[in-house]
Amino acid sequence: MEVQFWKVEAAGNDFIMIDYRTPVFSEKLSDIAIRLTNRRLGIGADGMILIESHPEVDFFMGYYNADGSGPVMCGNGSRAALYFVHESGICGKEDYRFMASDGIHRGRIKNGNVSLTINYPGDIQSAEIGAETVYLVDTGVPHMVRFSENVSNIDIYDQSPVLRKQYNANINYIEKIGESNWKIRTYERGVEDETLACGTGATAAAVTINRFSGDLFPITLRAKGGDLSINKSADTLWLSGPVRKVYHGTLSI
Repeated sequence: MEVQFWKVEAAGNDFIMIDYRTPVFSEKLSDIAIRLTNRRLGIGADGMILIESHPEVDFFMGYYNADGSGPVMCGNGSRAALYFVHESGICGKEDYRFMASDGIHRGRIKNGNVSLTINYPGDIQSAEIGAETVYLVDTGVPHMVRFSENVSNIDIYDQSPVLRKQYNANINYIEKIGESNWKIRTYERGVEDETLACGTGATAAAVTINRFSGDLFPITLRAKGGDLSINKSADTLWLSGPVRKVYHGTLSI
C-alpha cells in the first residue's frame, strides 16, 4: 500500500503531514513517528502530523514528536495542519475549528497568512536558577522563559537538556531587540534539540514579555526559522507566521 505525504515547514519547524481520515498504519503511531522523522534513516522532521476526522470540528490534529511522544499540542504544527488541509483540498475554508490534544482551537487562512488561537495560560509561575528568575508558562505545552542577553551566541546545550527534564518543559531564551520585538531560541522536549522555531514557545514568551516588560501586543518573536507574531484579542491569543510546502512524496507500507 502507498501513502501520500507532504513535508511542510512553519517558520522552520518541519513536519510530515498525512491525511489519516482513513487509518492505514498497523504499527503503533509513536513507532511510525520515530521512524519517519529520523533525519538519517527516515524522511526527517521535528514531528509527524496525522489529520483525522472528528464529529464536532473540521479535523483532529494528531501531532507526534520525533521521539514518539504524543499526541500533543504544537503551535507551528497546528499552523502546518491548517495549511495542509486547506491546500490539499481536505477542507477548503477561510475559518476553521479543529481539535488538538489540549482542546478546540480556531484557525484562519487569509491572504496567505496562517493563524490560530492558543489557549491563554493560567498563572505564570516563577522559579530561581541561581540568581536568575525564570518563568514557567503553559500554552498547551509547558515552557520555561528566560530573559537573556546575546541570545544568538549563547550555548543552548549548556543547561537546557537538564532544565528540560527537571521542569518537563521547553526552554526558551529571549532578548529584546526593539519595542515589542524580541529574539528567541528554543530547546524543545520531544525533539530533545534546538528547533528553528516554536509556536507555543513564542506565545509563552509573548505573554511573559507583556506581563513583566510591559511591551504591548502584537509582539514579534524572531526565531531562526522566521518571525512569529502573537496578538491578543479580548482574552484570545492569536499566533501567526509563515508556512510553506517543502515537497511531497509517497510512502510504501
